[in-house]
Formats: sequence, structure tokens, C-alpha cells
Amino acid sequence: MIEGDLTDTARLASLGDETPEGRSIVVLAGIGAAAPATAAMVAFTAQTRVSGIDIGDRQIRKGAVEAILKLRDFDADAVRQIRALTEKVARASGTPLAVADGDRLLGAIALKDIVKAGIKERFAELRRMGIRTVMITGDTPLTAAAIAAESGVDDSLAVATPEEKLASIRAEQAGGKLVAMCGDGTNDAPPLAPAHVGVAINTGTQAAREAGNMVDLDSNPA
Repeated sequence: MIEGDLTDTARLASLGDETPEGRSIVVLAGIGAAAPATAAMVAFTAQTRVSGIDIGDRQIRKGAVEAILKLRDFDADAVRQIRALTEKVARASGTPLAVADGDRLLGAIALKDIVKAGIKERFAELRRMGIRTVMITGDTPLTAAAIAAESGVDDSLAVATPEEKLASIRAEQAGGKLVAMCGDGTNDAPPLAPAHVGVAINTGTQAAREAGNMVDLDSNPA
């Protein structure tokens, strides 16, 4: 599979993905062939961690590596290559996503969260004020650990579902803590709603913006 084919297949699989990650893939891939009118979009959900498109009998999927690998019995050598590649991406604080076309595992794409300039210093300032920062993410433990080290948060929770994010917020509140939550994804909406301060990122999903009690119009929490 050549890079151009992988890129366009990932774009097709992201057409029904309204998350910031899905939209960024579509933009990065550029203009490609439009999906047939009869195609059925498979929307990304925090539960499946997969998005895609069905074009007739052709099923294209893109998503978290482990979620994709559970879909079919892919070629063992391709699986080994994907696992090695995604571990390398995760250790570099990137988010690896696998792409499959039917029973063919095509490859992986890497997304990189850009740590905002000055955020590490801001977290240090919050720490001096007695405010603890925790990153709760759906990313893999390797990716989460790398981003946590780069950004300077006090703690992190990886591979977190919306329910686990919500439970974390409620547990802190039950302990008498005032909790501020910042998020941009659909899976951030459940914990944004009950937080004492729920800050939605303006470039995030509509669900997040509706759940928060304020919106960061500059999309720059630093």
C-alpha cells in the first residue's frame, strides 16, 4: 500500500468522524474522490473508538489500533508491523491510528498533540497555588505518559472512557474538591457538564461546547 492510497483511505474513513482528530485527517489528506451517494458513514464513538465508511460490500475503518485489530483476523505479519510502528509513535507522544480496508490492514497514521507554548510553566504556577492538574485521555498509556512528561501535569489517566472521565470528576467532588474540567471532544461532554467549571475548547466538538459552562474562544487554555 503506497502512502497516497493509505492517506486517501484514511480520509474516506474519517468523513463521518466529527472529532478534532477526524477533521484534521480530512484536512491533511486534502481533496479526494467524493464518497458515493449510497455510501453509509460509520460515526466515531468513544465506545467503539472507530469510524469508517461502507461502500457497497467494501468496509473501510480507521481508529485506535487495538479497536481495529479486534475487528478481523488480520495477517499476523501486518499486525506485528503495526504494533511495532504504533509503539514507536506512542513513545514519541503521538497518537497512532490504524487503517483497514476489509480484511487488509493497510497501515497506520500518526497524529501529534501539540503542547501549547507556556503550558508547562502554567501548570507549575497552578501547582504553587495548590491546584493539582490531571490529564484524562483516551490515548494509550505510552502516549499519555509521554504527553504528561512533556506538558508537566501532576498525574494522568490513559485509555479513559467517557464514563471513567465522569467518575473521576465525581470522585474528586465527593472528596470536597472544586473541579475545573477542560475538554474538546464528544467524550469530554459527560465530565464537562457536572464540573464546577467546565471549559470547552472552541475548535472542539459541538457536544463539548454545549456541555461546558464556558467556551475558550481562542482555543488556547495556556
